[in-house]
Amino acid sequence: MHWQPPENPLPPEADEPSNWDRWMRPLYWLAGARWETLQHCPATERERIAVLGSTVLIPTIMSFLGMIFYAKSRFADPPWLAVLGIALAWAFVIMNTDRILLATYRPFQPWYRKLMQVVFRFALAGVVSVAIAFPFCLDQYRPAITHRIQTEIQGRLNLLREKEAAKRKELALELQKIQEDEAAERKQTIADYTAKRDSLIAQLPDLQKAIINVESYADERMEEERKKAGQPDFVALASGSTRNVLAQIEAQKETLSKTKAELDERQNLHRRLVEAIAREELGQPNEFYPEVKKAGSGPRVKDMQARDRGVVTEIRRLESAESAQTAALLASDRQLAAARLTDKNAYLDALGSKRAAFVDEAKEKEQIRKERLEKVTSEIAEMEAEHPLRLSRITKKTAALDDENKSGMKRADEEFGPPLARLSRKMNGVLDPMEETIGLYNVIFLPSPDADDKERSEQGKKWIAGIFQFLVIFGTLFVLDLVPIMAKIFSRPGPYDVLVEHPEFVSNQNLRAFWAKYGEHARDWSALGMSEDSSARRLLESHPRRGNGADVP
Repeated sequence: MHWQPPENPLPPEADEPSNWDRWMRPLYWLAGARWETLQHCPATERERIAVLGSTVLIPTIMSFLGMIFYAKSRFADPPWLAVLGIALAWAFVIMNTDRILLATYRPFQPWYRKLMQVVFRFALAGVVSVAIAFPFCLDQYRPAITHRIQTEIQGRLNLLREKEAAKRKELALELQKIQEDEAAERKQTIADYTAKRDSLIAQLPDLQKAIINVESYADERMEEERKKAGQPDFVALASGSTRNVLAQIEAQKETLSKTKAELDERQNLHRRLVEAIAREELGQPNEFYPEVKKAGSGPRVKDMQARDRGVVTEIRRLESAESAQTAALLASDRQLAAARLTDKNAYLDALGSKRAAFVDEAKEKEQIRKERLEKVTSEIAEMEAEHPLRLSRITKKTAALDDENKSGMKRADEEFGPPLARLSRKMNGVLDPMEETIGLYNVIFLPSPDADDKERSEQGKKWIAGIFQFLVIFGTLFVLDLVPIMAKIFSRPGPYDVLVEHPEFVSNQNLRAFWAKYGEHARDWSALGMSEDSSARRLLESHPRRGNGADVP
């Protein structure tokens, strides 16, 4: 079980690499191999290791370019230095991952360990391929995605702008109404103030005329009363006798009116009877006897003639009564005139006794004038003081309403401004990755809002084309990403693998032997200590590079 390296396995010049090996040192490093071990291998084996190392460059370069594309397509105008830094870091991660897998992959290790390494690399390749293939698909569909998103955004923009226009129109109409109401209220206030003030000022000239001498006022009033009494149409206040005469005249007029009405009625009946008698004598129907008879004077004629004679007698009586009543009415009129004259003379005689009343009237009117003048003056002063305040209140009220309207405008700006700006930026092509992803889904799986029937019928086939394009890119990246590990798996184990795995194999076998003997020698080892036992040393004494002091890779 113990392999002893030769005393001088290689000539001294074999420790020095050739020019070709110096050029291949980076590829050896990428393959996870060390020159100290490779120098024991033939040139064909070193070439195989260099080829395995070169396969690491494939996913490294692809990851570098893919990260540049990913960063440029997923971020808005990123700096080139940052993009290159991220791409180099990502390429280093992928390169080092493949190098670790190549260095730790052992052809002779158990199958489950190899499977775990392969599954891990497959999973990493799948994640990286999806991360790079998806932006490629987004870039391929970007015109369609942009058109779809811009169409939807344009519809939302139009709807939002209509709402904004309606809101601003409503606020503008409200502001216009505020201004119109202010102008109307101000105009009405000024008109009311002017009309009331003018009416009060118009009263001042009369109120400012004071009664200087109450005696003169009484004399003037006496003279006015005398002149009024001298007017032809002047009627003095009726006395009791005059009122009796007036009542008598009214009664006589009523009686005369009834007599005239009765007289007119009788005269009308007389005319009708005369006409009926004439028609009856001619044998014609009449008002009183509508039946037709022979001409001549019969009993009916005689009856109507007797009736007519009674009517004529009544007419004469009524005419006599009318004449008597008319004469009595004339006498009453003369009596009324005499009573009026008596009342006028009594009125003139009583003027002298009214002087004191006129003096009191003058004093009372002067007192009322002063009070009225003071009231009107105070009302004018109060109005003049109140008018600017009312105008100021109107101004403040309008300012408050205007501020409220401006607040509404500001709220409208805050409500519609950011969404409009955001949608406008998206219309110009500034889309975040989530929106592009949703847009790609809509393009592949959902028909466009303005699609016709043919496009809607073909929509069910678009996802097949989309999946095919994605799988082409994904498969290419996935296969290229697996080149190093698959090359390692498919290549036959070589001398380098034997040199690397031999000491590990020996150590594992010695460790198993140690475990097998541990139960038998555990008590002795616990008493003596492991430092004096050679078992630990023998676990590693068969290492092939122990002779020249090299470390195990």
